[in-house]
This record gives sequence, C-alpha cells and structure tokens, in this order.
Amino acid sequence: MVEGVTKPKGQLSNYRHATRLFVDNDLRLSPKTKFLFYVVFEMENSIRGMSLYSDKHADEAGLLVKSAELPKFNFDSVIKNQYNRKKIIYKQINYEPVTISMHDDSNAAVNAMWALYYGYYVGDRHNPDAAYKQNQIRPTNTKVDNFRYGLDNDRTDVNFFKSVTIYTMSRRRFVGYTLVNPKIKSWNHGSMDYSASEFNENQMTLEYEAVKYTNGNVSFGTPGNFADLHYDTVPSPLSVAGGGVATLTGEGGVLDGLEQIFGDVTSGDAFKTPGGFIGTLAKTFNTYKNGKGLTKEQIASEAVGILSNPRNIAAAGRSVSGAVSGVIGAVFPKSASTETTTNAIEKRLTSPLRGR
Repeated sequence: MVEGVTKPKGQLSNYRHATRLFVDNDLRLSPKTKFLFYVVFEMENSIRGMSLYSDKHADEAGLLVKSAELPKFNFDSVIKNQYNRKKIIYKQINYEPVTISMHDDSNAAVNAMWALYYGYYVGDRHNPDAAYKQNQIRPTNTKVDNFRYGLDNDRTDVNFFKSVTIYTMSRRRFVGYTLVNPKIKSWNHGSMDYSASEFNENQMTLEYEAVKYTNGNVSFGTPGNFADLHYDTVPSPLSVAGGGVATLTGEGGVLDGLEQIFGDVTSGDAFKTPGGFIGTLAKTFNTYKNGKGLTKEQIASEAVGILSNPRNIAAAGRSVSGAVSGVIGAVFPKSASTETTTNAIEKRLTSPLRGR
C-alpha cells in the first residue's frame, strides 16, 4: 500500500506522458504523416485556352505527384555591435527551391504538362527540322534570321503557373503552402534501365517569389477539387451508409448512425435532394439492423470499457463524431478509439454470443 503511494508507476514508467500530449483533445498535437498530402497546379486561364491540355489534365498532374518538398527559407543576416551588445539584423529573405517528383504515367499527362511549359518559354520546341540543319547557319551580316531559338520568343511577363499549392492534411483539416509565381528551375525526365523494375518518375525543381498559407476543413472539392476526380464515392462498408458495424460505438456503429441520421434531419440535408433522402433512409435501415443485432452482453461490455477510464469517454466521442482524421463524408479505418473498427468486426464474427 505504501509502495503504491510512493511509487505510483511501479518499477517502470508507461505511456501516459505521450498519451497526454498526443492523444488527448482529439489528437490535437499528434504528428502528421508524410503520405497525407495533395498538390494543385494552377495555370493561368489564358494559357489553358492555348492548348488541348484541359483542366482535367492539370488536376490529374497534381494527383500524380509522388513526393513534394515543402517551402524552405533562409535569411541573410548580419551581426552588429550596439554598445557592445550583439544585435542581429536581417538583410533579406531567400526562398529556397523545392523539388517535386511525379510519376511518369502511361497516358503522358505529366509529360504533356512539361512539353506545354517548355514550348511556352522556349522557341526551340516549335522550330521545324530545317532550323537545325548545318546549311541554315546565319551569316554574320544577315539582319534577320529565318528562325528564332532559345528564349527569343516574345514571351510576356504572364507566368505559366499562377501558383503551385501543396496541402498537408490531418484530422480532417488541411494546411496549404502556396508557392506564388513559381517557375521551373530544372526538369528531369528520369532514366530507363532494362535491369530495373521500379517505376520511372519525373522531377522538377521550382523557384518562387513568395509563400502564402491557408487552412480549413477537408471535404469533397476542398481544397482545390480534392476527391472530385478519380475518387471512389461508393460508401465504405465500414460506414453507416455502406452497411455499418454491429457495435455500439466506433465509426459505423449504432451511436455513429444515430448521430448522422439526426444531423441529416436537423440540417435539412435529408430533404434537399432525392439522393440525400435515399441516403438517410439507408443510414436509418443500417442503424436499425446493427442495433437489432447487438446483445445485452456486448452493450454492457462496451459501456464498461468506456466508463472504466475517463480517456475512453473522449475516445468514444471521437469515434462517434468521426472528427479525428479523414475526409468529411468518407470513412477510413484508424486506431483513434479504444479498438479499431476492423478488430470490432472480427470480435463480433467470432464471438460465442453471435446469433443469440
């Protein structure tokens, strides 16, 4: 008894410190994962109309980004003496180039974006073969050349890219890093190798004039057409609309279903469109089905598990509201609650109480 008071953690410490920092308050301070990001290439409207390269292709190029560096900064500074006190004075800020790697896709959408960019700034791409024959060398005294090379193309100050924005996402929130007036410093088409089996990729290094920051909620179409193109919109079987889970708590569970139905009705979404009404009916049916399949023992077990620890109450709230991570309107398995939805399904299917 005395040892329990003097050594509340026993001989070994535990995970509580990290839990207080990273798990409490809906994982507010949890570290972001590197694979949750999204890139948008915004081209000037006048440039989009110059080519068959459509808005769809530009959006697809963003989806084909494999990796992207976030903006980097450094200051030029000088240290001055102010009556023997050291004083740091900034002279200027430097925006360091960032590198973006992109898949070399089979439809050549990324290659087409570069070809359009290359032809926009460099006249060489549009010259005929005759421009590079040896007998077409211009004599010194000739005033006008038949062809124009390199950057001699009367290009105006309108940038090809209006901006390139890299969005990082976590807990259904995004932070946007917008590179203002970026220009490609270098482009690399990768390499081919008969002995290699990995995918080829393109790399470009961007320079930019400034950085802007944005943030907001992740949803279909936000940020920048997110989840609008090539996205599976069929409800997940783990979600309430896709079938749900025969558990009291957790995503797709009975409490989650009741909350979504109540939200649809109170917000009016259930009656705005025929699809919304049908979706609410599907949620109602699935919630009723899953609630009917619950046993007294299962309800008691989940309730005891929640009430036995105050932290579990917050976790249950997160699993009901689904506000930890993912896209608003979509469900992804995660381990934010006391047990994952997948584990709950397996326990339900293997439980000896099944069918009672």
